[in-house]
Amino acid sequence: MQKIHFLVLFWITIHSISAQKSIDSTALRKDLDIFERILKKGHPGLYEYITQDSLDIIFETTKDSIKEGLTDLDGYKKMVAIADQIKDGNLKLLAPQTLKTDRYYFPLILKIINAKFYTDTEDHDIPIGSEIKKINHKKTSKIIHDLKKYTPSDGNNLTKKYRDLELKFGLFYAYEYGVTKTFEISYITPEGDEKTTTIEAESFVKVKLRNLKRNSYFASYHQKKNGFDYFDKYIGNLQPFVYYKNESNTAILVINSFRNDVQLFQSNLTKIFKEINAKKVKNLIIDIRQNDGGYRANAVHLFSFITSKTFKQYQNEYVVSLSIPEKKYVVKSFLNEKEFLENKFRYHPVYDGWKLNFDDMESLMVPDENRFKGKVYVLGSGINTSAAANFALNVKNDPNIVLLGEEIAGGYYFHIGEFPAYYELPNTGIQLILYMEKITHYVKDLSITRGSGIPPDKYISITRSDLIQGRDPVLDYIFKLVGGGNK
Repeated sequence: MQKIHFLVLFWITIHSISAQKSIDSTALRKDLDIFERILKKGHPGLYEYITQDSLDIIFETTKDSIKEGLTDLDGYKKMVAIADQIKDGNLKLLAPQTLKTDRYYFPLILKIINAKFYTDTEDHDIPIGSEIKKINHKKTSKIIHDLKKYTPSDGNNLTKKYRDLELKFGLFYAYEYGVTKTFEISYITPEGDEKTTTIEAESFVKVKLRNLKRNSYFASYHQKKNGFDYFDKYIGNLQPFVYYKNESNTAILVINSFRNDVQLFQSNLTKIFKEINAKKVKNLIIDIRQNDGGYRANAVHLFSFITSKTFKQYQNEYVVSLSIPEKKYVVKSFLNEKEFLENKFRYHPVYDGWKLNFDDMESLMVPDENRFKGKVYVLGSGINTSAAANFALNVKNDPNIVLLGEEIAGGYYFHIGEFPAYYELPNTGIQLILYMEKITHYVKDLSITRGSGIPPDKYISITRSDLIQGRDPVLDYIFKLVGGGNK
């Protein structure tokens, strides 16, 4: 729904901590009451992963824990901890506008591999691929545990949490432990040497610019110089683009976003697939690893170019309310409430809400006349949510297409989405984004564990060695499979 550039989305909600404001206990409890009422009146999957009794106890315990001398940030941390128990990847709480981390930001660029932190750039005389063991005497395993609550994910999926933690570590660290001007870093080099160093915090802008040079963006694998030009072309490019490996008769189509204008996106895809077919390519790799979603129609159009059969995405859509709850605290809503809630659902009541048992986009889910007829491989990641996850699930359902990489962030059996309402709680200034539809997916493999993201057909994760060498393990696997190597 939101047209946000990659870098803005990546560094969302950069606010200030130095200006925290005190809040009295009564005011904080009132905001918790409002938060609770919003969830219970409008969240369509509130009790999928937690019982009503358990959630009631959590709210009651949290309210009892409130005492004088707390700040708006303390209130934010308490609400985030509650939201984390609901396990809805689209239930977002944004910190009060009084909170900033722009002057003193954690300076290292990190990559999470097997639940451990490794350096992803060579800065502050710490080699790429060094394992960070402690930060200011705190074990990084404890830090990961403490910070996971700040990034919502569907069900028990961890890949989205890890990808978000990598990108927003400095922000979450400041939320949890406060503004820090110096950091004592204990680490182990790739050669096995144990070292400790002290480094100064840096400005957010400086850290953001160095993030563009992550080794895990694999510039060296593509024989490119790691920097702004590479990032803009391969990582931050929101338009679909294709390149070729002629020695293996392979096309690589990169789709970093589905947020493009729908008609323009379809037109660009038609041109691209006509070009691919004219070249008589045998193998097609579609890379969506940097794609966090966008317009569902774009995901449908893309899949229509690689399938030979009609397909489905949704089994049903469900709401518990035909109106936005606690409307006086809503600051914006992108969609018309009457059109997209009341008129859409009111003639489809069920005992506990309203449910549509058809998908109005299904007429578009047919193979395109310019579809590709060779072998297709799709690369996914923990970044894939929204329409990107819908596309990945279509791939998972198709036995003729191979999904590779790590677990997709979007929920396998269902997700919460479609209709967002944006709130601001009156006393703390905490912002809340509530999506009001539960969408049950069309799936073929019913053996997948409930609460999972979308599992790939072939799990391939980055290793420490891959990180150090700048080797793309997923592309490397496919290139070796189809022939031609990475040159």
